[in-house]
Amino acid sequence: MERVDMEADVFAVVDEYRSVLIEILYSQPEKLRAMYRLAGAEASRRLEGVADLRERVSLLVDHFRNSPRATCRRFVEMVSMECEGLPMALESLLLFAAGDPRCPAAEETPGQSEPESANNQLDDLVARLPAKLPRRDYVGSHSRTVREALQQKCKRVTCGLAGAVRLDEARVSLRHRAPPRQRERAGSVEGEEPGVERVITVESLLSSLHNTRLTVLLGPAGSGKTVLMHCAGQRWAQGRLPAFQLLYLLEFRQLNLLTRPLSLSQLLLHFFPPSPHGEEQQEGEAVLSFILANPQKVCVIFDGYDEVSSKFAPEAPSVAWEPRRALPVLELFSGLCSGRILPGCCVLVTCRPRDTADLPDSALEGELLGFDRWQVKEYAERYFRGKAHEPQAVRHLLASRHILTMSYIPALCHLCCVCLDYLFSHGPRPPSLLPTTVTQVYLQIVNAFLSRAPAGGAVGRAVGGGVSPLQQHRAELRGLCQLAMQGLERSTIVFPAQDVPGTLLDFAMRTGLLSQFEMRLGDGSHGNGCAFMHLAMQEFLAALHLMTSEGVTEPQLRKKLNLKTRWTSRTDPKTVFTDTLHLYLCGLAAPACTPPLVQLGGGRAEAQVRRRQDVVLRVLQGFAGSAHLTGPKLAELSRCAHEAQDARLAKAVGSRPCFELRNIRLAPVDMDALAFVISAAGQGVGLDIAGCSMELECLQALPSFQHIDYLIFRSRKYDDAFAEVLSGVLPSLPALKRLEFICGNLTEVGAAKLARAVQNCPQITQLNLSDNSLRDGGVREVVDVLPQMSSLCSLSLGKNGCTLDGVFTLLEKMTTCLRIQTVHIDGQREMSEMAVWFSQASESVSCVQEDSSSTNKPGRTVSLLNCSLTAEKLDKLCKILARCPGLSVVDLSGSEWKDNALQVLADSLQTLGISREISMNRITVSLDGLLVLTRSLSTCPEVVEVDIRLQDPTKVSLLFAGKAQRQTPCMKVANPVMWKKLRLMACSLRSPDLDRVCEALRDCPTLTLLDVSSNALGDKGLKKLLDFLPQLSAIQEINASENAVTMEGVMHLAAALCTCRSISEIEVSHGGKKRLILKFGCSRRVQPGQSLEITTSQKNGLQLYKKLSLTHSDIQPARMDQLCGRLAQCPGMLELSFSHGSLGDASIQKLLKRIPGMVALQLLDVSHVQMSTDGALLLVRSLIDCQRVKAVQLRPQGEAFIKFVQVKAEYATCRVTQYQLTQGNVEKLARTLQECSHLSHLDLSGNLLRDEGVKRFMEFLPKLRISSSVNLNDNSLTQTGALYLVSSISVCERVVSVEVSLGTVDKSFIRFLQDEDDGKTLSLRECRFGMEHLQKLADILQECPLLVKLELCSNTLRNEGLQMLQRHLTRLASLRTLDIRNNGLSADVIEHLLKVVCHLPNDLDIRIEESWIKEEAAVRLVYSCLVVNSNITEIRVNQMTASITLEKKAALRSGSVTGFPVKSISLVDCALQGQHLSFLLSISQHCPLLQELDLSRNSIGKEGVEFLCSALPGFPSLRSLRLGLKQVSEDGVGILMEGVASCSSLESLSLSHHVISEGGAVALGGTLPNLQHLRAIDLSGCSILSEAGSHDLLRGLGRCRTVEDLSLDSLLLDAEATACLASELKNMASVRRLILNKVTMATGSSEEGRRAVLSLLGSLGGFHGMEELELDEVRMGDGGVLELVKHLPTWTRLRRISLSENCVSDAVGQRLVESLQHCTALEELSLSRNGLGDASAARLGLVLPVLTRLRVLDLHRNQLRPPGGAAVSLAFQACKSLTDINLSENRIGTEGAEKLAESLVQMTSLRKLHLISIGTAELTELADSLQHCVCAEEVSLAWNYCGDEVALKMAQVLPRCTKLKRLDLECNKISSVGADALAESLQSCPSVEVIRLWKNSVSHDEAQRLHSRDPRLNFSST
Repeated sequence: MERVDMEADVFAVVDEYRSVLIEILYSQPEKLRAMYRLAGAEASRRLEGVADLRERVSLLVDHFRNSPRATCRRFVEMVSMECEGLPMALESLLLFAAGDPRCPAAEETPGQSEPESANNQLDDLVARLPAKLPRRDYVGSHSRTVREALQQKCKRVTCGLAGAVRLDEARVSLRHRAPPRQRERAGSVEGEEPGVERVITVESLLSSLHNTRLTVLLGPAGSGKTVLMHCAGQRWAQGRLPAFQLLYLLEFRQLNLLTRPLSLSQLLLHFFPPSPHGEEQQEGEAVLSFILANPQKVCVIFDGYDEVSSKFAPEAPSVAWEPRRALPVLELFSGLCSGRILPGCCVLVTCRPRDTADLPDSALEGELLGFDRWQVKEYAERYFRGKAHEPQAVRHLLASRHILTMSYIPALCHLCCVCLDYLFSHGPRPPSLLPTTVTQVYLQIVNAFLSRAPAGGAVGRAVGGGVSPLQQHRAELRGLCQLAMQGLERSTIVFPAQDVPGTLLDFAMRTGLLSQFEMRLGDGSHGNGCAFMHLAMQEFLAALHLMTSEGVTEPQLRKKLNLKTRWTSRTDPKTVFTDTLHLYLCGLAAPACTPPLVQLGGGRAEAQVRRRQDVVLRVLQGFAGSAHLTGPKLAELSRCAHEAQDARLAKAVGSRPCFELRNIRLAPVDMDALAFVISAAGQGVGLDIAGCSMELECLQALPSFQHIDYLIFRSRKYDDAFAEVLSGVLPSLPALKRLEFICGNLTEVGAAKLARAVQNCPQITQLNLSDNSLRDGGVREVVDVLPQMSSLCSLSLGKNGCTLDGVFTLLEKMTTCLRIQTVHIDGQREMSEMAVWFSQASESVSCVQEDSSSTNKPGRTVSLLNCSLTAEKLDKLCKILARCPGLSVVDLSGSEWKDNALQVLADSLQTLGISREISMNRITVSLDGLLVLTRSLSTCPEVVEVDIRLQDPTKVSLLFAGKAQRQTPCMKVANPVMWKKLRLMACSLRSPDLDRVCEALRDCPTLTLLDVSSNALGDKGLKKLLDFLPQLSAIQEINASENAVTMEGVMHLAAALCTCRSISEIEVSHGGKKRLILKFGCSRRVQPGQSLEITTSQKNGLQLYKKLSLTHSDIQPARMDQLCGRLAQCPGMLELSFSHGSLGDASIQKLLKRIPGMVALQLLDVSHVQMSTDGALLLVRSLIDCQRVKAVQLRPQGEAFIKFVQVKAEYATCRVTQYQLTQGNVEKLARTLQECSHLSHLDLSGNLLRDEGVKRFMEFLPKLRISSSVNLNDNSLTQTGALYLVSSISVCERVVSVEVSLGTVDKSFIRFLQDEDDGKTLSLRECRFGMEHLQKLADILQECPLLVKLELCSNTLRNEGLQMLQRHLTRLASLRTLDIRNNGLSADVIEHLLKVVCHLPNDLDIRIEESWIKEEAAVRLVYSCLVVNSNITEIRVNQMTASITLEKKAALRSGSVTGFPVKSISLVDCALQGQHLSFLLSISQHCPLLQELDLSRNSIGKEGVEFLCSALPGFPSLRSLRLGLKQVSEDGVGILMEGVASCSSLESLSLSHHVISEGGAVALGGTLPNLQHLRAIDLSGCSILSEAGSHDLLRGLGRCRTVEDLSLDSLLLDAEATACLASELKNMASVRRLILNKVTMATGSSEEGRRAVLSLLGSLGGFHGMEELELDEVRMGDGGVLELVKHLPTWTRLRRISLSENCVSDAVGQRLVESLQHCTALEELSLSRNGLGDASAARLGLVLPVLTRLRVLDLHRNQLRPPGGAAVSLAFQACKSLTDINLSENRIGTEGAEKLAESLVQMTSLRKLHLISIGTAELTELADSLQHCVCAEEVSLAWNYCGDEVALKMAQVLPRCTKLKRLDLECNKISSVGADALAESLQSCPSVEVIRLWKNSVSHDEAQRLHSRDPRLNFSST
């Protein structure tokens, strides 16, 4: 060969390797400076003027290429010597080209291609470098070996592809890895969005690979990771990656075979062994030395990390790496990734996305993107090129949404092409027969591959005819499926060839389902291995095995079905497979897959296949029912449902209000699956996608999403390109109402496109584009389209880098677009908030202006918060706002204001059409600025309030007059004016500053409120303010709190109260230092009938009412005297309060001296005042010193007061409670009270008097002139003290009642003689007297001959105690009632008691309660009582209580026969059994007068019925028999009728809740007509066992012509029996009371039952004497009501009717109500739980005044609204007899409540009021009106969410409701403030039993405190 000319060769080298030289110099710019000098000054200046570095380097290389040869050689030599990282071969070539004598000339080899020639030339050069490499170039040799191996691997991998792999078209989405998220939990918050992504090509990624230590390339199965890595290896082998001198491609499926530890060089040489030259060890050492010295020139690619079953586990950093140390393969991998091994080396790892959680976080992460539509089309065209069916196949692939979405994954694209090729190769296919899921595609692919194998002489048999390939090769395929399943269970993807049967291996190789390759075994030997064509194919075949194999059990199948999450953590188990097995199982459960599965299963496999398909669907249904699925699992479940193609499952998955998808990659196939389930659900749904990487093709699937209500996209990944695609899709979403594109990279360009798109979406109501980069231009683009969006309700544009100019643009649009209701801007952090709200319909300017001042419709609002508004900006803003009609509120808070800006605003106020408010909170205002705003009250007529508070948080606001505010106050004004208010709080005003404020107010005569609190005015400033009062002619309130005022200022206030007629109230606290408020008001007119507390001395009936509150103050004697002296001059009525203060005895004495002279004083409030006990007793003295004192109530820590009347009080009350009174105190108090002649009630409860104190008081009791009662509760008495109290009943003639209880309730109460009293009463509860106490009690009773009632309850008398008392009972000749309960008495003692009381001259009622009175003991007690006392006329036992009535001279004697005079025997709920009734036989011959026998609620059984039946003939006078039993035999009624037949006088028979057999029904039906006197029959709740029996019974009832009371409540009848009842009722015209509740429950839903109900109602027409009718829950409906309406006009005697829960509509309800006007005797009306609405309520409002006797009205749970509630409530005013009203669960609202409050004022008879959940919390007025309901016993305002204002009002009202027992306020918003007020009020409410406060805003601790304070406050749910 010829030698190449050296001079010519340098130019050839530069030409050939120009691009390589550019890349090298570009990566090392610091080397360019020396080369610039070589190029010369002129060239250097020209090159340095080029800005782009790459272009500059390119020009530099071209410069030297065109330079003289010597200069070019110098350049090449400089590059080879100066630049780093040159491949060794290239370095040698450059030295040769530069003329280095060490480099021999290269020989050219003709016939080779250019790249190959260059590579070979480099190799030859390296081989012939004797001077530079004196020994063998092992590294170069190794490099050639690696290149050859990589090129061979690439050819093998890319074989069979439709075209060449283009690295410049494959795309990668790059991002830096975020830390892995924690394991997902139900309800947990998703991890934060990964870093912002950028998309580059794979070629660019490889070119920049040397700049990153670790790169992780992700991609789903089939995305082409392995193919691309092999192509990358080929590219390096061709010299196109010059940054690396060595590149290794290692596959984990091969690395898995290495079990022994290896060093790094051993690992590399294991897969790339040296050429056989016998120097392997030397080559390994040389390579190791090279890579250790040049790690930056080495790249290692690990392909398929997901195929490793173990996890990344780096060693501790302290462990040093030894280069020649053998380590496990995974440790070598870990060390290379972490940089601990070979630092500086470049590592590239490929993996599936979910298997990277355990890799280092510092890696650069790139996700391989799939095909786009254009690439799918290009690949398909290449694949089908030259085939006849190319057009049809390509067209179908692109037209089928399902197949196209699958084809976005490259491997699936290839498989889809294979599938379509197989299908279309046998002729055209209709779309319905083509696959629609991945699973179905794989089925066809298996068929396609199987068709390659010969079968029966035919290859590739047609799909549509003959036997399918699946059937032909069933055995082989099942073998492959079993092999796949074995690999799946063992985590094996590579199978040694010897482990696979030869025939099966040959078959699989021919069909292409298995691929064979050479394996490098762990010992270095070679072997053959095979693997399935793809991991997904192995999983699919495993799924086929699970669905068809006979050995698979249901639990095994269920175990394989689980939802895989796409969020991973380092604790997740690792798997080598693609986690798609569950998807294939779901897909095989689709109906379309059943035939292929049956073919594969063979024989009788169909039933087995269907069972397993059902199992799969049931498991998926279970997943779908979970309410805690995270976004990734929900997406996976949607994939499963799509694969299963089951509509019911898809509906269950899609029936969710929102699909939230967070931080996962969404592929088109995911969107296709979501579209499938959402469309199947058929309901509105939202799609919330945040931080998800997704191709733009995913958006193309959105039009297939039916019923999408809202879309949310939030991620920096979504930019203008994303918005452009989305804009094209939006008009195709007809149901879309809400769109959010937030936290993205949207700019003005994208905003313009979106804005144009949403114009075509008229249904959108919410648009959110916050947190993007729109700037002012983007905002303008969006704002311009607002007028065209007629349905838009809200728009958000915050965090878009907008300035005030953009805001003004928006406000300008507000002036013309009248639908804009509110604009809200927050200027912090570049307009962090920018929101717009719209009204529902377009309005004209006049409409807007009219509504803006309406109280019902809010006006337009502008909020510009935290904006830097200069005077100029503010002037521009005001000019814009002046053109904005209907403006209501402007909020300018948070801005930096100067006085000139405030002046600009003040000057513009009259031009602004603001109707409500301007807010300027959180600003700084100087005194001058404050005065500017104050003067606006005078200068701007529309400004009605200036509110300034300069204390943090600062508040400044101007309020304007709306129409609602333009009204006249109580004083007469000639013309309506606007009343104004000024608040200057915490403005640091001093006394001199007040002069300027007053000057500013001189021109404001209409000021009603002045608040100057929290300033520094002092006493002087207060005096100035009081002197200025004459100028404030309309003032209503002045607040001067916290102004450093002292008691001297308080004296000024007292004087002003007396001299200034308009001052009505002054509130002062802490001696003037804290609260100081002056209130001015109109005179109070005295209403007729008002108490004397407010009487008038003026002829015109007007009386001034004034109040001074001096609270929390310590008033010294001198100040008290001075204060009272000034107040003595006060005109009108005065209320004086010293609450929460401190009064010494000297001050109290001064007060008492002044009280008689204070003739105007009406109330002295000393609540919570700290005073001594002696001081309190001094105040009691006021009862004597002042004849006007009506009440004295003193308590150390509670409400305390003295009330006065205008003239002398007729009676007075005195309450001194909760003091620790000593005997001396008691004596002092008693001596004081001796002088009071008009004392009515004395309360000394809670004073710890103990026995001695009570004894001392009892000594004074006869001397006290008390007219009503004495309360000594809670005084820690013992039995001795109790007897002291009891003694008063005998020693004090005026004492008529003594009640003593020493138990849980400590009660001691003495009542004095009243006009209605006719005897004395003694009640002793829980006193536990001993024998000595009982003796004293007996002695006391002897001295009380007028005792009429004696009650001894829970006193543990025992037998001995009662026996002792019995001896004295005979002396109580006046005793009429004896109540003995729970005293531990035996039956013998009770019998003896009854013997003793025989001698009492009067009738006597005895009540005895003991726990043993039940069962046989109860029966014995009844019998023995009848025997021992012949005066018993009535004896009743109910549970454990016996009530006995004795009437004197009741004994019956007829000749020589003696009987019991008893008329009534009752044993109810006594646990009687059958044998216990034997006593009836004993008394049956001795009770001839017995008229009533009641044995209800017992379980007497058949035996008891037989006893009863035998005894009944002995009761000839029996009129009433009640046997409502708990248990009875089925034949009991039949037996009973034998005895009943003999009761000829029987008038009432009750057999409720019996089970009646057919025989019993026949006997009952035959007996009843023979009872001629029978008037009442009760068969409620009975069950008739046979249809024939029910008919016999009903026919018997029909013959009872005299029955007036018939109760069939809850009688179970079928439709035919109901019709029979209807027929028989026509014959019972005598019925007056009819109970048919629930009688047709079993038939109400059928048509036959409906007709039976109608016939039943029709039969009532003849009941002209009807008085009571109950038809609850008959469900008669409108038809039944109309039938009933026909009869109502004839029922003029009707007193009660109940029609609850009968499905009555509002329309028919009107007719029902109208017909009731004829029932003028009606007393009770119940129409609850129906559908009555406002129309029925309006008609009822007209009818109610006619029903003058109506007492009870129940309308709860209907559909009344405010108009209906108001109509009914107003009608109550005419219903004077109403006692019970129930309007609960009707949304009558505030309007209805207000009208009801008006009516309650006149409803003095009302007892019960239920207003539960009536739709309003505004119940204060209603609560106030309850004070007029003086008879109220039960009130419920529960579940209305009322606040403390209602509780406070109720606390005021409660003392006036003297009969109230129960108040229900549960489930409201009452806090401890309201509850405290209620607890305080309860002290004056002895009648109240409970106040329910469950579920209010009271903490648990507060609830316990309040309950312990008063147990009647109930905070529990029961």
